[in-house]
Amino acid sequence: MRSRALPALAFAAAALSAVVLSGCAAPASVTVGYEESSVTIEDGTELVIDFGEVNASVGSDWVMISEPDPSILTHGEKVSEYAGEEGSVGGPSELAYRFTATGTGMTKIQFEYQFRGAVPDDPTEQRTALIDVSVE
Repeated sequence: MRSRALPALAFAAAALSAVVLSGCAAPASVTVGYEESSVTIEDGTELVIDFGEVNASVGSDWVMISEPDPSILTHGEKVSEYAGEEGSVGGPSELAYRFTATGTGMTKIQFEYQFRGAVPDDPTEQRTALIDVSVE
């Protein structure tokens, strides 16, 4: 009887651990480039919009000019990670915006490239990104 109870107990403990650990897992994350025109994610998922390398030290930036519906996505958090050589000043950074899906529906997010706080005068340098987000 003891030999049967031990494997059953081990199986139950493993199943319980799997359930408990799955509750501790970080929410799913979906990353898209700013060139994407649309993305579909599930409620609770983190959406990361990647702008690649941007050199803010010379004035390059991407600015959110139209925020998503707050009942569908959280306000975007702008995050950057220095990508230059260690110890150097004025190098590029990897730029992204992070959102979390908080409800189902469709919303739009729009970004604009700016140089030194303004849209560049040269039309070939003027860029926008409009992303349709569907949350299921």
